[in-house]
Amino acid sequence: MNEYKIGDLVYAKLGTLPCVGTVIAADQNGKYLIRFSAVQQDWYSEGDLTPYRGEYKT
Repeated sequence: MNEYKIGDLVYAKLGTLPCVGTVIAADQNGKYLIRFSAVQQDWYSEGDLTPYRGEYKT
């Protein structure tokens, strides 16, 4: 755990599309809370996230 820090930009799947979000929290179980907009956020495991580097690569 702890690959990502609060404030890091990451790609996460929101439905079927990869979206850029911001890490806003991490819990003790290895999950990260990712916020996509002012009203959309969800918990993701580390394996479901990709670091944001300006372009998406699968």
